[in-house]
Amino acid sequence: MAKNNKKKKKTSKKRTIFSKRSLAIVILALLSSLVVVYGVNYFELFNTKKQIQKHTDASTDILMDKMKQMLEEEKKRLANLPKYSKVKEALKLPPITVEKTKEVEKQNNFSEIKDYKKSLEKKSKDPLVVAKTKYTGKPKLAIVIDDVAFAHQTRMIKKIPYKVTASFFPPTPRHPDTVNLSKDFGFKMIHLPTEALNFGRPEPSTLVVGDSVEKMRERIKQIKRWFPDVNYYNNHTGSKFTASYEAMDKLMQVMQEEKLHFVDSRTTADTKAPEVAKKYNINLYSRDIFIDNSIQPDLIKKQLKKAVAIAKKRGYALAIGHPHQNTLKVLIGAKNLLKDVELVYLKDL
Repeated sequence: MAKNNKKKKKTSKKRTIFSKRSLAIVILALLSSLVVVYGVNYFELFNTKKQIQKHTDASTDILMDKMKQMLEEEKKRLANLPKYSKVKEALKLPPITVEKTKEVEKQNNFSEIKDYKKSLEKKSKDPLVVAKTKYTGKPKLAIVIDDVAFAHQTRMIKKIPYKVTASFFPPTPRHPDTVNLSKDFGFKMIHLPTEALNFGRPEPSTLVVGDSVEKMRERIKQIKRWFPDVNYYNNHTGSKFTASYEAMDKLMQVMQEEKLHFVDSRTTADTKAPEVAKKYNINLYSRDIFIDNSIQPDLIKKQLKKAVAIAKKRGYALAIGHPHQNTLKVLIGAKNLLKDVELVYLKDL
């Protein structure tokens, strides 16, 4: 019995040792596997990080190149902006509210019309218009939109489904973007500020009756630098300026030197533009009718019908309106009303 117990103890001891050894081997194998798996994963992760870093570096280089290109383009754009001496001041001015802008526009537009009506009280007849040529075929009508200065105006003008001519203000601190806005239009004009009889808020650098030829020449050259491809100018306000033979004579002299065309907005019945045009033997473009003496839609349509009647009677007509919301809305929907005339740019009259 004693011998048997000894054998059992030995057998039990051997099994225990074998079991521990086996366990150790299993643990070692597991650890080795974990090390291998971790090593492989780490290697893959390292390679992935390296690739991501490489891709990020490449993307960063591309982004930097694009930013450099954008900066260069911005420098070129800024270099082409109007070299107006007070643009920096414009940046310091408080933003103009829509209400204020509309109020100023109304003052501008109705000042022109008011001065014209007053001048008619003193004069029985309007001045004769110097016709460019004799017309045959379908009557032609050119519609000019004066006082264009802001993006909300140009957006609406571009919705008009036929040819109209936008006349832009030269840039000022109050409306510094007119050069850039004008680039969206193939044919456009300059709305040249000239002295009025009754207007309390003239544009900067408005030409006045007492200006010398040299001063007018410098002003026109300055505008030409801003708008090198624009050759047609019409007067903004100007009820006093265009009624002065001396002032108009000096301006026409400069316009001829610069190979520019003058369009008489006829803000006064006393305009001397026809007389001066005859002196220089040039054809004069002259307004026949304002389409928005009132900004009531029905009255704007009535004026458009009058413009059509003038064109049908004479073969052509020139109408002037302003960028009032109502005026532009009527024009957008007036294609059928204007079906009896050919809508043309002013240069094609």
